[in-house]
Amino acid sequence: MAVSFSISEIRELSEVLSQKVGLPFRHMTHSFLKRRLAMFFDKCGIRKVDQFVEQLDDADFIDELCHFFSINTTELFRDAGFWRQLRKLIAETYPSGSVHIWLPDVASGEELYSLLVLLKEMDSIERVHITVNSTSSRGIELLKTGALPVKKMDVNAYNYKRFEGVGSLDNYFNTTAEGIVLNTTLLKNVAFQKAGIEQVPAHQSDIIIVRNSLLYYTRDYHEMIKDVLDKALKTGGFICLGVKEQLPLPYEERFECIDTKEKIYNKFRFLKD
Repeated sequence: MAVSFSISEIRELSEVLSQKVGLPFRHMTHSFLKRRLAMFFDKCGIRKVDQFVEQLDDADFIDELCHFFSINTTELFRDAGFWRQLRKLIAETYPSGSVHIWLPDVASGEELYSLLVLLKEMDSIERVHITVNSTSSRGIELLKTGALPVKKMDVNAYNYKRFEGVGSLDNYFNTTAEGIVLNTTLLKNVAFQKAGIEQVPAHQSDIIIVRNSLLYYTRDYHEMIKDVLDKALKTGGFICLGVKEQLPLPYEERFECIDTKEKIYNKFRFLKD
């Protein structure tokens, strides 16, 4: 039988988790937090809130919790129109030279691997440096393996076709005894950091891809994240959100939405940080 939570328990747990784990649980919507906690309790066989709180002193338990709360991207080249636009943006804005791309919230590999395939096909992968934030050690280790679910490969291939890739996904993924695995040489210029969305890289980024990560947080937190992303982004750089997201208003003094469908924003070049 699934555990149910009162509103007061959800509020209390959001504060305890924020303090113990150091991630913004207090800014998650109550409906999302309640649903995910119920699933996690059921998965771990936990029946009481006190039992759960006691285990928050266990580092492995916390890592598993963080991994569970990370929402996977389920397909390569999901929203193929976005990836076509990103390819065009990189080709036109960054035809040469070093480029820094930051992915502030990555749970599964599909978003990262799509980006790597795109860059490989543009002959740009050697000059692009990617920083990936993931909230758990387990998540980072899985990302490094390059593994993908076999059952999604038909969908992935269809999305890649819509993306208008120049070859075949077979050029980038191998079939092994463990399943479908990315050619991990593509990860050469990827740096991983165990961190949440608020921990920015040491260097400013040219492009930030943070699609579908804000849906589970309150509007107040969106405003906070807008400031984090702004400080992490170079003038003239780009923020890419999910199709159901947008930068909170007002943003027009610092950003222009250059693609209202794909939610791509350009930070004005004349700004002084």
